[in-house]
Amino acid sequence: MSFRYFSAAVCFILWGATTASADIRALLVGVSDYDEAAKISDLQGPGNDVRLIRDTLQKRGAEDIVIVASDVEGASLPTLEGIEAGFAEVTSRATKGDLVYIHLSGHGTRQLDLEGDETDGLDEVFLPSDVRVAEPGTQIIPNALTDDRIGALVAGIRAKGADVWLVMDSCHSGSGMRSGGLTAERQVNPAALNIDIRAAKPQAGVTEAAPPLPADAGSYLAFYATRSNDVAREGDLSRGGQDPQWYGLFTSTLAARLDSGLALTYRQLFQAVLSDMNRNTSFGASAIQTPLWEGTLIDAPVFGGKGSTRIPRYLTEFDKVKAGLVHGLQAGTMLALVEDISAAPDEVIGYAQVEEADARDAFIRMVDANCLPKADALCPAIGTIPKTARFAQVELHPIDRRITFSPVLNFETGATLPQAAKLSTLFADAVTANADQLGIVADISGTAYDVQVVLRDGGLWFGPATAIGSEPVGHKVAKPEANPRPLSEAVRRILRAEQLAKTLDLLDGGGAIAAPIPVALDVQVFPSTPAQLIPPGQTMDVEAECGPVGQAAMQARSTDAFSSMAPSGDLKQCDVLRFTAQNEEAGQRDVNRIHIDAQYCVHVNYELVEGAKAAREVGAMMQMCSDCPGNAYSAGHERLYFLVSELEENGEALNLQGLVENCAGETRDARGAVAREMLRDLSRTGATRGAMGLFSAGVSEPNVWVQSYRWRVLPRAEVFREAGLLD
Repeated sequence: MSFRYFSAAVCFILWGATTASADIRALLVGVSDYDEAAKISDLQGPGNDVRLIRDTLQKRGAEDIVIVASDVEGASLPTLEGIEAGFAEVTSRATKGDLVYIHLSGHGTRQLDLEGDETDGLDEVFLPSDVRVAEPGTQIIPNALTDDRIGALVAGIRAKGADVWLVMDSCHSGSGMRSGGLTAERQVNPAALNIDIRAAKPQAGVTEAAPPLPADAGSYLAFYATRSNDVAREGDLSRGGQDPQWYGLFTSTLAARLDSGLALTYRQLFQAVLSDMNRNTSFGASAIQTPLWEGTLIDAPVFGGKGSTRIPRYLTEFDKVKAGLVHGLQAGTMLALVEDISAAPDEVIGYAQVEEADARDAFIRMVDANCLPKADALCPAIGTIPKTARFAQVELHPIDRRITFSPVLNFETGATLPQAAKLSTLFADAVTANADQLGIVADISGTAYDVQVVLRDGGLWFGPATAIGSEPVGHKVAKPEANPRPLSEAVRRILRAEQLAKTLDLLDGGGAIAAPIPVALDVQVFPSTPAQLIPPGQTMDVEAECGPVGQAAMQARSTDAFSSMAPSGDLKQCDVLRFTAQNEEAGQRDVNRIHIDAQYCVHVNYELVEGAKAAREVGAMMQMCSDCPGNAYSAGHERLYFLVSELEENGEALNLQGLVENCAGETRDARGAVAREMLRDLSRTGATRGAMGLFSAGVSEPNVWVQSYRWRVLPRAEVFREAGLLD
């Protein structure tokens, strides 16, 4: 459970731990030969995977490499005991600041979940060499390595202060036995191991919290070769030659990128691997599996090196770019095309302009390099998209929407501060300078506005409204006349947050007529009571005040003690929110939880929601605070959005973590990692090729939906007044 994100900053402090001087340790597991008693077909690629990754890591300077594999010289046998011993060995030597790389290649399958933490009622499992067929009636595979156990082993390494990068090149589902020919599937049908997955009992979300990690625990990242309902493949790179060379498709593609020595972030590396796999013909087919990632290191430099560029790049497929409105693209946006994710910013092979955009994709046309994008007209099209264009980066945005601030108003009287006043001039200059720098149209209006600005006791307050009752609320900049820099930073933060909010508001509910949202989304509240709160004016200890409420909420998370919130309402100090998503029809969908708090900070949590049998929590529970830890006052108006999208075949998940956060402690370049520019401009309305039902009824079904909530976090004094405990 996060306490309004003040505890979330801890993980970002650790980003500096993975530096160029950090030790790289590794555990490489490859299971090719399985015990005949298990009746599992052997694989040919895992041993080669291990050798390939070992050689790649050694080129990167790794010396401490533990190998547990079937047919690799000097390796321990990959039994369950041998694999766990390997984990224990790397854990014993891991120290704070290390990066521990873990690679698992072999068969995967599923079995019934006994811990009650899987919404589909199934555990994903990795199969060591000594697995056995389940005894009748047990539904448990002897010697299998479950996802829960892998998570616990990884947590043990992180508890030492080391960062962990886990790569799994195995299948997490079962839909058939190994295929013949030049490719093979790395999965085992659960039925072959005497597991009847029809007996699975989905759980209603997480019922038990994982043991907490220490405050200085390392961060983590996981790359999965494929989705949980798909198969991972290995293939013969010799294409049937006299000397077969079998490797995992995902492992060989990943190793090729790592072996290049290019400076990339993990996100750039993942995008490059995804692009390479989609274009790979060495396995006799292209676009044959869809990898996924999760974790907090996604925008850190690979192996603690130096990231290649601060410019976001997006995958292209001929005239389609895998980014859209939620990434800041719109009709008219000018893009520079490059051949590779690692290309230098000036290695441009041509320019294209977005002619149509929907929420997650854009369609482009080639234009002249001198094209100046306008919001109301596209540049003339020339030629065709180069076949070598694999990535696109934003060159210029057209501008057609604006964010409006009120003039500086007196908090007590509502009167407008004269324009000639020094503070009015400082504020106007900050709006102009930051809007120009961000490419956003912004102005100051005395009539309608998005952001109200008031002066109280020498400080400026910003918010959709800056008072609740008689109390000021929102984002405060103290004494801007004495130090203008915080004022400029606040305006920049607000511009970014408002542009994001406007994009999401544009998408909110747009597909409801053509196709209702296929996911049931819920925000539930576990309320505190005024009797549990410290009265205004007394010495506050926020942790002591809210701790008991938070503990009670954790214990009651699977009961009816939580109640669903309306789309708008009021919250108070120590209230706990829980966020859930449940598919209403079969499938896999990306769900982003995007919270814009009263300080205009953007926070993102992501969850892949699978199946349609039970709800899944989207991010940690959140405890509200008008008076937050560190004497941070944070009452005011807040917004929360669920962004739901279909998980695209052979495409990168729509995961906005690390892309739109805008505050210190959440912006990853504050810890030496590569930050992504957040959303800038909005799309004009109108039907697009993607259509999606966003702007007009009767068009094709949408693949992106938004559902929003708005609430006020009441000041402490207002809570007590409403309860009749304060005059």
